[in-house]
Amino acid sequence: MKKKILIAFFVLNLAGFISCCGNLTYYDYDGIKTKVDNPIVAENDSLSFGYRQVNRNYMAAKVNLNYDAAYAAVDCDKGSGGPKYPLVRISVTSDTDFDETHPAGTELNDLIYVRAGTVEGIAEGRLTDLQPSEINYLYMYINERPADNMPQKLTIEVEKSNGEIYSDTSQEIVWE
Repeated sequence: MKKKILIAFFVLNLAGFISCCGNLTYYDYDGIKTKVDNPIVAENDSLSFGYRQVNRNYMAAKVNLNYDAAYAAVDCDKGSGGPKYPLVRISVTSDTDFDETHPAGTELNDLIYVRAGTVEGIAEGRLTDLQPSEINYLYMYINERPADNMPQKLTIEVEKSNGEIYSDTSQEIVWE
């Protein structure tokens, strides 16, 4: 009898972990870190940059088996359901005047092109044309150069749907 109870206990608990792979899994993170591919931008080059998520954690949807089901971080299709808290805003600013219409501290989003991964696939276009809530990750680039070629530090700020805001500032970018 004890064997049957132990077997039933383990089977029911394992079912919660196993079935997590069948449900949408999400991820969350608690910060961002900017990344500039090449901080010295040659005359005919564009600036490629982006950010990575810091302390990314995977989580699964709750499995309802009429008992306390498991929340698991099982190694299946991690993050296949996208972020737990989708982005509501992405903002890129510079610490130096970029040009006459983009003084220091104003958004550069209309100058930025992106290649973004979404749950649906890949999306490309201007940052202002994409819905932040659909983006899982992105690569950004600027084809234009600052009016006076002054060194710049870019700050990327993201806001998640739960109200958390993360920002990070890049290393200095030099325009040759």
